[in-house]
Amino acid sequence: MAGGRGRSTLYAVYDFFERRAGCRYFWDGDIIPSAETVDITGLNVENSPRFEYRGIRYFAHRSLHRFQAEHWSFEDWKKEIDWVIKKRLNLFMLRIGMDDLFQKAFPDIVDYPSADEKLPEAGPGYNDRTLFWPLEYRGELRKKILDYAFERDLMHPEDCGTMTHWYSRTPIKFLEKVKPKLLQQETKSYSEQTGLVWDIREEENLINYFKLTEAHIKSYGKAELFHTIGLAERVYSKDREENLRLKLYTYRRISNYLKEKYSNAPLLIASWDLWMYYTPDEVKRLVEELDPNQAIVFDYTSDTVNENNFTNWGVVGRFPWIFGIFHGYERDSDIRGNYGLIEERLGIAKDDNYCKGMVFWPELSHSDTFMLEYFADNAWAPLTKSIDEQMEKYCFDRYRASGDKMLKVWKAFMPIIQLDAWSKDKAVAADLETFYFVFEKMKFRETAPGAFKEIIKKAEMNKENAVTVFENLSKIDLKDDEFIIRDAYDIARTVCGRYINFSLTQMKKSVCDWQQGDNIEEYINNIGMSCVRLMELLAELLGGHKDYSLYESLERLKSVHKVNPIFETALKNNASCTYCRSYIYENARYLYLPEIKLMVEFIKQNIRENNRKQLLHRDEYMQKAVKNTEIYMNTPLREMVPKEKRKFIDIINDMANEIRNLEFN
Repeated sequence: MAGGRGRSTLYAVYDFFERRAGCRYFWDGDIIPSAETVDITGLNVENSPRFEYRGIRYFAHRSLHRFQAEHWSFEDWKKEIDWVIKKRLNLFMLRIGMDDLFQKAFPDIVDYPSADEKLPEAGPGYNDRTLFWPLEYRGELRKKILDYAFERDLMHPEDCGTMTHWYSRTPIKFLEKVKPKLLQQETKSYSEQTGLVWDIREEENLINYFKLTEAHIKSYGKAELFHTIGLAERVYSKDREENLRLKLYTYRRISNYLKEKYSNAPLLIASWDLWMYYTPDEVKRLVEELDPNQAIVFDYTSDTVNENNFTNWGVVGRFPWIFGIFHGYERDSDIRGNYGLIEERLGIAKDDNYCKGMVFWPELSHSDTFMLEYFADNAWAPLTKSIDEQMEKYCFDRYRASGDKMLKVWKAFMPIIQLDAWSKDKAVAADLETFYFVFEKMKFRETAPGAFKEIIKKAEMNKENAVTVFENLSKIDLKDDEFIIRDAYDIARTVCGRYINFSLTQMKKSVCDWQQGDNIEEYINNIGMSCVRLMELLAELLGGHKDYSLYESLERLKSVHKVNPIFETALKNNASCTYCRSYIYENARYLYLPEIKLMVEFIKQNIRENNRKQLLHRDEYMQKAVKNTEIYMNTPLREMVPKEKRKFIDIINDMANEIRNLEFN
């Protein structure tokens, strides 16, 4: 067994045991069969990947241990990095915050913050970056993680350029002592002084940004590969042309600095800002300015339905680029994905010699085990299996003796998976993420022509599939198989979540369609009761598995290192803000369920009072929701632990009955 370099020799070893011993490798564990011997004869295989770069991007949000890379211990990271190698990936991005780079780069200006207090730069919601472990320890941990990865010959891009963002804010002490000139922006996002980008038209600011990068290289990394977000998610002028010129100038400054200091290192140009704030023609202007011998367009938004995508950027057949799947947003830890679009676009990438890689960015790590396997297989050899073949391989690899039974579950489940994705057709946009924050989403107006009609049509069409999923799951003995147990919970929560949101959409449609003389009170009462019952069942389901427990996540942090005594409040801030609400037990039981009950009562009161043209009393109910949130924030997590737990099969049977009886119109 041999390879062209260290990591590919490791690929060969794992590939051999996969081929000849039946070993299988998943993020949450390996399957290693027992055998007296392993046949080594008659095997002569040469294998190489289609894509040069194959990687995963880990991100900086917080809530549940399973999904949030910032929560992971060194032991967790060793397991993760080993899995990355087993899946024949070669790149990972540790974008979980900057740790102690300011302390390393500017030790006479920025000291280490207290590990027992609120971080001075902390804001509301996910902007509350109050430390759970001391920053000194985080630095030690980062060093160990990257050393372990480099020992296995993995690549890790060095962040450079205008790095200021919500998870990489400028410390207040640096602002007070250095007083860098800041770029004033038109948008409110990250508009606090700590979130504003330093104006790199001034040489000192450019040099100071690169001091952070060089501090990371010296203490943790390698100057082999760089990455920049540019002026991500910012608008600096109402004049579009002026705004674009500033952004293009910023890329020039960053790339020219790298050419002088690290002339042979590639630079990854992150696609998020390109997708979000540029037009296709504007991206083409950027690409025309970039040097193809240095820059690679790092497109992790390749599966967007928006016309602003790589097919219209002038890169295909002309400029180095990387194809990527995005899996988010942060609130969306369900199993999802627009596989039809992914495979259509991946076909373009496969056939384009200028496409140098395939990457995956899940805002929540490990949220979708099937997608992880699908991505890893296609990053090595794209589109060698159909989605049905991929699903069959997944079931027999992961569940072994129960593979045939679980395949029946997945076949009924796949159409439901594809009902939602991060980038959706405008006809259904924003209407499949409702139960997390009903008062934000339930505005009782159509968000797009035909939205209600399309969503309700999908709900009705997939009812039979949803019920079949639960019926087939109920026939499987979960035993002690952690793979089946974890996936069964993931599947059940996804299906239940879809139909809670469908029910809320149906209520919204009924209210919007309400005409003089209509008698909708009984119907609203029935579907409202079903919606509440499904939410109760979802909360009960999530309370049955520690993957979804904030309390368990906090306790795991404590088992690794002493935790900031006030961090529980920060954790709740992070997990309960509108962007980050997800399938979290404490949220489901103590936030989503009471809020849905309030919303149903709000609708019913307006029906009783015949308030057709304008729904009244909204502020009154929103105030009740705010008071409920205050109770949630003031209740210790240890007091939220469920005292009784029903069997999984009883919960999903109840879910099936509720969905079976739903009436959509």
